[in-house]
Amino acid sequence: MARWPASEQPLAPLFDPTVSIDSDGFIPCGVCSVRLRPRGAQEEVSWAICPHRLLNFRSSGFSESQRALGGKVLRLAGFGPGDTVDVWSEVTLRDADTGVDYRLDYVLRKAGGNGPPVIVEIMTCSTSAGNKKKRTDIRSAFCDSVLYANGLRPELGRSPGVNVRQVWARMASQLIVKSEIARAWGGCAIWVIQDELADYIRKNTGLRLDELRSETWVVDEVNVVTANLGDPDDIQLYAGPVHTGEAGASWLELLRAPGIPRVETLTRKLTSETVAARLIVEGDEA
Repeated sequence: MARWPASEQPLAPLFDPTVSIDSDGFIPCGVCSVRLRPRGAQEEVSWAICPHRLLNFRSSGFSESQRALGGKVLRLAGFGPGDTVDVWSEVTLRDADTGVDYRLDYVLRKAGGNGPPVIVEIMTCSTSAGNKKKRTDIRSAFCDSVLYANGLRPELGRSPGVNVRQVWARMASQLIVKSEIARAWGGCAIWVIQDELADYIRKNTGLRLDELRSETWVVDEVNVVTANLGDPDDIQLYAGPVHTGEAGASWLELLRAPGIPRVETLTRKLTSETVAARLIVEGDEA
């Protein structure tokens, strides 16, 4: 993780020395979200990059901005008023017989061990590496943001970019598998994502997401809850089967292309001027 030496200028005098006690003498560069203006867009978009920015389970309860979302997730998981829920975080699920090897963000279960476990996954965006010279890496961006907040920098620093495609790929590789496992145990898996990520999936895959929107908030084989950073009450559930054959939307469409472009879109770029290498195939040795 990005971090800043607690004794290094210019941040050293801005933090209480106790901040670095549990972090080996370093100030953790805590960044919960970044704000970007997509190319050609008029308005900025805020992306959550820390899972705790979307939802954080803790004994003290949910924060004010997460209370509505947390309550929805708990009810979707099958818990009701007065229930005591035990929460485990960062649980390793490794089974040599099946080859399953995953890390689970949260596992929820009714206190006392009654009822099946429920898996909750929080999928936020990741950042690009950034550019140190332009100070768009996380470490530099964190420093500039702190200086700006304390009136020591005239303008807000630049943030690194976001890696939405990488996040979607990581989610696609686990979404169905973890959901099937939890369902086989008698519980369910609930994925919490940002509405911006849902929009990206809607536009860049064959998934007919709008057809999976659930007004009744009833769990299905795969369940995705979307959160809006700007409006804590704007929460949606998309639930449906893994596959349905030819009719109806299903989550397997997540792995399909949104459409097939004309081959000329590619071949017009394949010219002799852009060729990277030219090989001669040698004869078979056999």
